[in-house]
Amino acid sequence: MSPTAVAYVIPRMSIGGAQTHLLHVLRLLDRRRFTPVLCCLATDRDDRADLLDRVRELGVPVLDARLPDTANSMVRPGSLLQLVGIAREFRRRRVRIVHSYLFHANWFGTLAARLAGIPIAIISKRSIDVYPRARDRWACRAVNRMADRVTAVAGAVRDHVHATEGCPLEKIVVIPNGIDIDRFPLAGASDHRPAPEAAGTVMGTISRLVWKRGHEELLQAATIVRRAEPSVRLVIVGDGPLRPALEEHARRLGLDGEVRFLGAVHDAARLLPGFDVFVLSSVLEGMSNALLEAMAAGRPVVATRVGGNPELVIDGETGLLVPPRDPEALAEALLRLVRDPGLARRLGEGARRRVESQFTLAAMVGRLEGLYGDLLAERSRAA
Repeated sequence: MSPTAVAYVIPRMSIGGAQTHLLHVLRLLDRRRFTPVLCCLATDRDDRADLLDRVRELGVPVLDARLPDTANSMVRPGSLLQLVGIAREFRRRRVRIVHSYLFHANWFGTLAARLAGIPIAIISKRSIDVYPRARDRWACRAVNRMADRVTAVAGAVRDHVHATEGCPLEKIVVIPNGIDIDRFPLAGASDHRPAPEAAGTVMGTISRLVWKRGHEELLQAATIVRRAEPSVRLVIVGDGPLRPALEEHARRLGLDGEVRFLGAVHDAARLLPGFDVFVLSSVLEGMSNALLEAMAAGRPVVATRVGGNPELVIDGETGLLVPPRDPEALAEALLRLVRDPGLARRLGEGARRRVESQFTLAAMVGRLEGLYGDLLAERSRAA
């Protein structure tokens, strides 16, 4: 039997959690059973050329829908021509499954699948965002109905989609993110620090600098920690629209020179061994790859009790959980780990074991392949 062709649809291959996830799927998918094709709504200067190059190196064809404006891709007249063209290409390649990622691609990919007569359309949900525009909320409900299945990265995301978008629970399948555990050999804290100035104890975080990540509360917590333990430094890895405001906020708090903003760092996970404590201060979260990577690296973690974080971190066993938007509670948890190296070590070891047992890449891709196989079997029985 020939492998089943699967088309993956995503807005762009810019850097992000969904793109990283998809790259792993394309690399590990069983080619004896499935033949992947990647469709981007657009490929332009915002894309990471190395990500597309890595896709092509895997032997995966890349289709460019060439949408002029992915933010309004469903309402521009020119988009209809692109939709027809991609549907025709899917038919030519005998695609039987279309799996789409992120809001606009969920729309475009599902419509293309239905136009092409493809039997299986799957969409993905990766966050607990609530769209402010009524038309976007309507669009979510409509595409949920058109899709055969909805994948969610966490139980919290599943519950959110059910409650806010009216998607039946039986249609939603939870497939958590996975981590390449071999990238994180067990080791003690590294002599290599994320920044030369980061002597002493290092609290570190890796995330995009946007409001959802709660960096203002993290900076406020850092002032409390610094008053109690002056040798502690905070390192923030990542870039985003809030960087200038956050740097100014750090100066106002008297943290100038005590907090290092490193900006975007290629393969930022390599810095994790240099963190004595990893902290995730999000106020909104689906399932954080950075948190998973920190746990895989055996780092003790402090995370807010939001979204999928409690599904990764078992409080007191594989890390510490605190309420969101609570700098005092965040500082208290960080100080516990700074002052108790034994506890920090035990939590780091527990975190590593939890990732090894439940959140590997092999487990994630295996769940996806199982979903595809189940849906193909359903279609075969119905034929």
